[in-house]
Amino acid sequence: MVSELADMDWDLRQSPEGALWQQYCDYYSLGFEEEGAAGHYAGLVSCGSFQIAVQVWQHQQAKGTAMVVHGYYDHVGLYASLIRFCLQQGWNVVAFDLPGHGLSSGEQAAIDSFQEYDDVFSQVLQQAQAHLPGPFFAFGQSTGGAILLNYLLKRQFTPDQNPFAGISLMAPLVRPKGWASGRIIHTFARFFVRRIKRKFKPNAANPEFAEFLLKDPLQPRHLSVRWVSALKAWVPYVESLPACDLVVNIVQGDADQTVDWRHNMKVLAEKFPHRRLKILPGGQHHLVNESPEHRQEIYRQLAEWLS
Repeated sequence: MVSELADMDWDLRQSPEGALWQQYCDYYSLGFEEEGAAGHYAGLVSCGSFQIAVQVWQHQQAKGTAMVVHGYYDHVGLYASLIRFCLQQGWNVVAFDLPGHGLSSGEQAAIDSFQEYDDVFSQVLQQAQAHLPGPFFAFGQSTGGAILLNYLLKRQFTPDQNPFAGISLMAPLVRPKGWASGRIIHTFARFFVRRIKRKFKPNAANPEFAEFLLKDPLQPRHLSVRWVSALKAWVPYVESLPACDLVVNIVQGDADQTVDWRHNMKVLAEKFPHRRLKILPGGQHHLVNESPEHRQEIYRQLAEWLS
């Protein structure tokens, strides 16, 4: 389907029309006419050495624009529930595949520095801000949350400078679970292997999602040692940055086996003393694909905070 994508037309005049693109949209259920979407557009944005696949859902009566940033191993196709929620709030939605993920270019699931993610996010945001109506809202799941943390803390926005009317982090990554032992293993493994076979473990109370991941053609099958090297450099960097006065919304499951959520919540309490926190009992890691009951609770809380 990438072959059917041209350069991104931010004026939203024409949608991709190829058969492969339609198959992609059908496979991941990315049509949202019932939620008020007047059009679904996609194209490629050049960000450094990467060609980034960007998608936009235009609301019929847009009251703002939401930016959606996905997690590691993920891609836009897995975020239908969050896109639907944003459209139901009356917002346009901008979502993009990170380098090495989904339809974007780059070695699969690899990156040299988390600042490359920052460059991509900031460039896509700037183009969206130049063409789509505000206010803007930002949502980040897992590594997507890490990208938003990096973006905000690196720039030390004051509340008056905040580019977002609402910032929501879902199971945000600071340190992954088992980070102490993982760092030691990486120190030696990086000399011998480039990637490690991925183990698919359920990360949401949603058996259908777990089954879908196993057959998803866009799922990476390996953990990149380069990505772990980038994370290893990023963790002390972000943990050393000064605190920020912005309000952020955080949703975190207390059954998360992917990130070291107790440590991460302490770090985020220090970095964002005005944060709002929802601990979801029984919630696992992939919150945008949790059980219907959990998702209903998550989106009810987000809607309350963002209203």
